[in-house]
Amino acid sequence: MTSLKPRGGRPIYLSTLGVHTRYMLSAYLRHILMVSGALMTIALTIDLWPQVAQLSADPARGGPLLIWNVARLAVLRLPDLFPPLLPFATFLGVVWSESAFTESRERLLIWNSGRSPLLCLVPAALTGMLMGTSLFILDGLLRPAAIHLQMSEVLGREGIRLDRSLSGGNHWIALPDGVMRAQIEYGPPVRLHNVTIYKLDREGHLAEVNTAATASVLGDNQWLLEKGRYWRADFENRGDVLTTGETDREVEIPFEQRTVSLSLDPLWLHNKGLSPQYLWWSDLRTLTGAEIMSRDVSGYRTRLQALLSGPFFTCAMALLGAVLSMLYFTYQTRWRALVGVLLTGYLAHFAYKALYLMGEFGSIPSIVAGWLPTLLLILGVVGVVLTIQKRRGLGLRMRETPKFADEA
Repeated sequence: MTSLKPRGGRPIYLSTLGVHTRYMLSAYLRHILMVSGALMTIALTIDLWPQVAQLSADPARGGPLLIWNVARLAVLRLPDLFPPLLPFATFLGVVWSESAFTESRERLLIWNSGRSPLLCLVPAALTGMLMGTSLFILDGLLRPAAIHLQMSEVLGREGIRLDRSLSGGNHWIALPDGVMRAQIEYGPPVRLHNVTIYKLDREGHLAEVNTAATASVLGDNQWLLEKGRYWRADFENRGDVLTTGETDREVEIPFEQRTVSLSLDPLWLHNKGLSPQYLWWSDLRTLTGAEIMSRDVSGYRTRLQALLSGPFFTCAMALLGAVLSMLYFTYQTRWRALVGVLLTGYLAHFAYKALYLMGEFGSIPSIVAGWLPTLLLILGVVGVVLTIQKRRGLGLRMRETPKFADEA
């Protein structure tokens, strides 16, 4: 019986994490870094240019310290400006690398080696995972930290706009059984100043009015009002609050302290005025289940779903760039194909942002806004991969280079 034994050489296998994977991974990351640098240069210039004059006019931050403060503000603005651009920058970096790969004829060499397109997607998948993890760290952790530092130091346009030492004037807040007007001391702890509370009965008639100098939370929706007055419609016809008879005249009763029931979430008041992307992770998770205004709940829930789906969307964008390049840049990069691939990536990025806004305003469920673009993108990637595999007659097989052996 004749057996096959290797002579003078060893079997050759295609490695999932071999030289080709490392080479393409480094190319992807290098081009993503270059694209990100270009995008952030433009974004920072647009964002910082109006703020330079503001910093220079500040005696504490202008003069010799101006350059230092501008550089410091630029670093703090990066976590706010970069996350929305990162998935598209990942896509552009991958397409750039794949186009260069085709023009150098390296793709033809890899195709002739018998490497499966599925194996060729390993670098893109690794790139997507790295960029997706970076997105979660930047967007979910560093972004709130950077904006809260700007707020605490009242640094830059956003630091001044979101200064939590100021209440921003009177706030009108809808309640389940009425409406309230107050100035907010964001704390912690949260306190309300110059409070006026209008409570309605079940028929929508004005039933009670409380005014107080301050209000502080006691817990379990109980609030302590101090130094105020209250009025209550005790007569039978509460809807007729305007009376002319002396016997029906109602008066305001003064008080030093009074406990009232208010369906107000202190954590929501503490973060009122802040966009959902500026909330700490723990606060965001808590507020998604809070009994607050439905529009704010939609914003918080959509933000949470977007944070969770963002890494997967970024990974899908990397894979999309790779598979479209394999399909349309097989032997050369034609300009029409390049424009079509870039337009596809932009539309995917645009759809992600559009659905996010729709979820934030409550037009669609938050889970749909957060995950539908990612799922559609993954389905698109799978469809393109099946097309490539079918054209090469591989099906779903990850074909390897034949093993070399000498016959005895």
